[in-house]
Amino acid sequence: MILQSLNAYYDRLLSEGKVQSTGFQEKEIRWVVTLTSEGSFARLMRMGEEKGRGKKFAVPAEVKRTVGIAANLLWDNGEYVFGVPRPGLNEKQRAKVPERRAAFLARIQTLPQDDPGIAAVRTFLETGDWRAIEQAEGWSALIESGANISFRLEGDTGLVCERAAVRLVAMTASQDGVAPPDSWCLVTGRPARAARLHASIKGVRGAQTSGASLVSFNLPAFTSHGWEQGDNAPVGEAAAHGYATALNHLLAREQDRYHHVEGDTTFAFWATGPTPLEDHFLGWLTGHDRDADDDEGAAGTPDGAAVKNTFNTIETIKTGLEALSGDRTPFCILGLAPNAARLAVRFWHQGTVEGIARSIRQHFIDLDVDGLWDKGKAPGLWQLLGAGARGGDAKQLQDQLRGNLSAALVVAILKNTPYPATLFARTIERVKAEQAVWPLRAAIVKASLNRSRRSEEEITVSLDENNTNAGYRLGRLFSVLEGIQQASQGKNKTNVTIRDRYFAAAMSSPRAVFPQLVKLKNAHLKKLMRDKPGLAVHFDKLVNEIFDALPAGGGLPPSLNLDDQGRFILGYHHQRNAWRHHDDDAASESIDE
Repeated sequence: MILQSLNAYYDRLLSEGKVQSTGFQEKEIRWVVTLTSEGSFARLMRMGEEKGRGKKFAVPAEVKRTVGIAANLLWDNGEYVFGVPRPGLNEKQRAKVPERRAAFLARIQTLPQDDPGIAAVRTFLETGDWRAIEQAEGWSALIESGANISFRLEGDTGLVCERAAVRLVAMTASQDGVAPPDSWCLVTGRPARAARLHASIKGVRGAQTSGASLVSFNLPAFTSHGWEQGDNAPVGEAAAHGYATALNHLLAREQDRYHHVEGDTTFAFWATGPTPLEDHFLGWLTGHDRDADDDEGAAGTPDGAAVKNTFNTIETIKTGLEALSGDRTPFCILGLAPNAARLAVRFWHQGTVEGIARSIRQHFIDLDVDGLWDKGKAPGLWQLLGAGARGGDAKQLQDQLRGNLSAALVVAILKNTPYPATLFARTIERVKAEQAVWPLRAAIVKASLNRSRRSEEEITVSLDENNTNAGYRLGRLFSVLEGIQQASQGKNKTNVTIRDRYFAAAMSSPRAVFPQLVKLKNAHLKKLMRDKPGLAVHFDKLVNEIFDALPAGGGLPPSLNLDDQGRFILGYHHQRNAWRHHDDDAASESIDE
């Protein structure tokens, strides 16, 4: 399914003119040697930025190199083109350089010689006289860098390898020929010549910089029935080129809206046809729409306008995602990670635009809690991971833990499954350690509880006075007791609140802590009764209402399990935020977030 979907995406990219046809690919060429029609050196040109990378050209497809010698057609590095070794090579490596140059020249000698560009390159290389080019500016950098080199005929705008004669040879050589009756491409289901080696995939974090294989059989233990390499799982040469080209296109540096790295997993996503979700999927996942500040971006189109600027409230997010209802365009998400010489498939999901939009929408609905949108921006993955880190900074998490958590969270969002239990537990521990309940931490707790218990009554966005869970009620009670203390002492005169001293203990061992808090409450109410009797009566009534709703017969629980500690946090957060929603309430003058 993965290779089929990527091959179908390649067909779409090919029809849109975004990738090269079979036998060709886009490749960065750093140096171009211009030759006269007689095959003499004219000049050496550095392509691209001075300190940057090379300029991309359409060149014959890159050969797959293992331990042997294999030359690319009309482009390669200095060792293959000129037979000049890079500095630092050992004797064994230097001994192979002449063979590499011979292999490069041998491929050119098989090309039609009636093309003036091909003839000029062959003459120049067969002469082997580098005295003129060695005097050119940039020669030393060319040899030392090991960058790609190609040729241009004087007067032409394109490279020699882009000429029609070369294109015809490259495309003909790469086409699936007549295959034996028992040889079928597993991707297309048609007779085809199997690709023995598949193109390397580049852009996966942690994998080899030169690229790694998604499909390969490079050890005898992986083979069977005497078959070698690609014959063990025959994929036609055209299909192998298609899926590799499509995946490399998605992972290319300039296509950063179509891939995302979380931990050691690199996610790529695509649709079989144009859809707004394709351009905005990463924005919803990370909480930032890259087109929001770009008037000329895809969001400025009629389709994109439906999902632009949908990151500031839950309602706008829901509206933007609901606009994709009914869109049955297939949408694919692939997660890759490095694994020795090959790539490991960590995640694969193929659904529809409508289904993916529904999962993302549910993710934000689950997170929705009072105060979360005060900063006018949806929380992204990095902020969610920070909820379980010291000071809210995800960088404080160990690299491996952060990587595992982030990848697991992405999978949970896309599959609409419970969030990682580690994130829930760490968030609660940070609340206890820092005595601080932030809206984002409350959101993680609420979403974790609701997603793991869909069959039970879900926790609400704001204060739920009908919730009789002991943890939730005690969290509300703690908030009210803190409010009484602040009201009696004055918010700005309270140096140390009961939250600073008792919050963590009250969450873990209510029976040991709340009797002491009630005694403090009585003293604070006595003082408040003298200064603000109406407010004192209001608080006393609220305390009794919360106590009366606690489960009967058990009294204060001796301890709260992890889930009920989460409900304690939400009860506390909801009660404190309730003051903000009632500005006409007398208590709101004394209690402020």
